[in-house]
Amino acid sequence: MFAAQIPGAEIRDVALVGNTVMHHLFCGLDVEPLSRYPFESPHLGLQALTAGELGWKLQGSPWVHFLPCLGGFVGSDILAGILATNLGEREDLNALVDLGTNGEIVIGNRERLLCASTAAGPAFEGARISMGMRASTGAISEVKVENQQLLCGVLGNVPPQGLCGSGLVDAVAAGLDLGRIQASGRFANGTGAWELSTPVTLTQGDIRELQLAKGAIAAGIRILLERCGASPRDLKKLYLAGAFGNYINRTSAARIGLIGFPSEKVEAAGNTALLGAKLALFSPEGEDGSYTRLRSRTEHVPLNADPSFQEIFVEELAFPQGTYA
Repeated sequence: MFAAQIPGAEIRDVALVGNTVMHHLFCGLDVEPLSRYPFESPHLGLQALTAGELGWKLQGSPWVHFLPCLGGFVGSDILAGILATNLGEREDLNALVDLGTNGEIVIGNRERLLCASTAAGPAFEGARISMGMRASTGAISEVKVENQQLLCGVLGNVPPQGLCGSGLVDAVAAGLDLGRIQASGRFANGTGAWELSTPVTLTQGDIRELQLAKGAIAAGIRILLERCGASPRDLKKLYLAGAFGNYINRTSAARIGLIGFPSEKVEAAGNTALLGAKLALFSPEGEDGSYTRLRSRTEHVPLNADPSFQEIFVEELAFPQGTYA
């Protein structure tokens, strides 16, 4: 939009990405099919509107393209993530994981790409946690163990007020290492809460919320790997997208079984949606290697229809006895 303030500057094209609901609402499409089984829509493709139709006063009257979605709960932000990480052009098997209320997963290479979405719940964003909060001032965002004692890092260097997603993952990993939390997720001493730093406590319910979230993500990764005929050791790199992916401690994520890979295989990829949207501006529709061709090569796997999902999900609820590091 800054270019619009430059005299004589014209904008030729605008690229937008977002989840499937954002895609539909922005483009005036019916969201009702997304509210019921099988949670699919006939309008997942590329949508093109003029700036004038949107009431946007941009010099050059550009087209506004909302990139296509990959599935009912796998939006164009994930397609942009594939572009940003170059997953579709790599020879080795790689993965992209976007952790949020819906956890989106892509696994593949230049031969094949599989994607899926799983309902991870809001634990990674601090919601439904007894003292959960966003990653803002006052949030415990980091928990370490030194000399058998907890050290909590608080955003803004103020007294702690709550616990955000990265702090939750760290806290449970620390509890496992200290023997305070069992592999089942229950407190070893039978209590219902553990004080991390006054007045912030971790409850049994908080641990359960994290188990549900990490179990869903881990199950999704396992199923996509199996569909690729691969095992975890065949994966060269796993990219974590988004803000949470930047903040999460990779060793802690492995310790709780969220990302069951050695930490050197896990890389924070940042805002892949934004980078991918920028790249899409230089990838016109119809050209070889463009986002339209990339989308056509990506197979959406509905995990809710996979007969093995529930069994694998239950298996992944427990925390690992050891560490992947």
